[in-house]
Amino acid sequence: MQSILYFLFRYGYVLLFVFLQIVSLNLVVRFNPHQNVIFLRSSSQVSGWLLDHYNATVQFFNLSQVAEKLAEENAELRAMTSTFQELNRPTTGYLDSNSTQKYILMAAKVINNSISNLDNYFTLDVGSREGVEKGMGVVQSEGVMGVIIDVSEQYARGISLLHRDAKISVAIERNHFFGTLSWPGGNPKFAKLTDVPKHADIVEGDVLITSGFSALFPHGIRVGEIVGYSLQEGSNFYDIDVKLTNDLSTAHYVYVVKNLTAKEQQELEQPTSQHGKSNH
Repeated sequence: MQSILYFLFRYGYVLLFVFLQIVSLNLVVRFNPHQNVIFLRSSSQVSGWLLDHYNATVQFFNLSQVAEKLAEENAELRAMTSTFQELNRPTTGYLDSNSTQKYILMAAKVINNSISNLDNYFTLDVGSREGVEKGMGVVQSEGVMGVIIDVSEQYARGISLLHRDAKISVAIERNHFFGTLSWPGGNPKFAKLTDVPKHADIVEGDVLITSGFSALFPHGIRVGEIVGYSLQEGSNFYDIDVKLTNDLSTAHYVYVVKNLTAKEQQELEQPTSQHGKSNH
C-alpha cells in the first residue's frame, strides 16, 4: 500500500497530465467535424497497418502448415492429371483437333465464403481478366466447391455446394449408378443423393465421384461417400445420405475449371435441356 501511495505521489502529476490530454483529445475529436475526419482517417491507416503486419506475422509462423498443405494438394493434383489430362494454360485460343486437352484449371483464392445460410455463396480473386466466365465449375483439391454465377473484371462470385440451387451429377464409383447430389441445409459436411433407382447395388462406404455428364466438371472427381440410405415404401428411388469429401468451411485455395468444349456440348444439348432442368 505504501509503495502505491509513493508511486502516485511521485508520478501523480504525470498521470493527471496524460488523463487531461486524453480528455482534451476526445473533446476536440467529438465536437470538431474536421478533426474527427482526420482522426478516423489516421486511425484507419494505423489499424490497417497493424492488421497487415499481424497477418504477415501469422502467415510467417504458419508457413510450415501452408507448405504441407500445398504439398498435399500438389500430390492430389498429380493424381488428378488422368482426369484433366492437361493443367497448363494453352498458348492459343482454340483447341486443336488433334489435341486431347479438354480442361484447364485456373488457380484462385477464396476471399469471401459462407456456410451457415440456406443459400451460400463464395467470392474468388479472379475474373474475366483471367478468362473466368459464368457457368464454370470450381473445385478444391479434395472435391467440388460450386459454380460461378457472376463475373467482374477482377472477381468472380459463385454458389457453393451448400446452396439450394446447386445440384451436381455424381456417380457411384464402384458400379457407375448415377444420381443428383444436393444440400438440404443443416450440417455443411453432409449432403443428399437422390434419383438413384432402387435396383442399384449400394452399400455404406461407396465412393461418389462426378459423373462427367455436364460441361462443368470432368468425370472422376471424388465428392463424398455414402454413410446411410433408405427406401420409402412405394418409391422407386433411394434416399441416400452422403458425407462430403471436402470441408467448405476451410476453403482457401481453389481451381476454376474451364471446359474447352463446353459451348459445343451445351449448344448440342440445348433443345433437350429445354424440356427439363439439367444438373451440374
